[in-house]
Amino acid sequence: MLSRRMFTGCAICAAIGFAADDASAQAPNGIKRKIASRIDGPIEGYETLEVFVDIEPNFIIDWHTHPGTEAAYTLEGDGELHIKGEAMKMLKPGFSWLTPSETPHTLKNGSQATKLFVTFTVQKGKPLSTPVPAPT
Repeated sequence: MLSRRMFTGCAICAAIGFAADDASAQAPNGIKRKIASRIDGPIEGYETLEVFVDIEPNFIIDWHTHPGTEAAYTLEGDGELHIKGEAMKMLKPGFSWLTPSETPHTLKNGSQATKLFVTFTVQKGKPLSTPVPAPT
């Protein structure tokens, strides 16, 4: 049976975790994204996507991983970022971070809308994001 938490995780991953080869997938309520650039590389079998991500106030992006690196920059808003094995980080305009490949992470948005600019360098043909259980 699909739990509420797992359903939310799956919905979130559908929003920012479209399959790398299906960039036209629809985002669920709570997140909007716009692909600014998509190119092959930097090495064979990978592609780089530059994406503007808008997150509604108080929205939670559940725990997930990516099949490559995620480099993000906060343009507007605030929130809490949790990356497995690291201290919680506070998002605010100008804050940037790098999430290593296959590293679980989650984001809890603050009371205002947040806008991020995210660069994904991921393996082609794999889902951009995969839901995972919260680390213990």
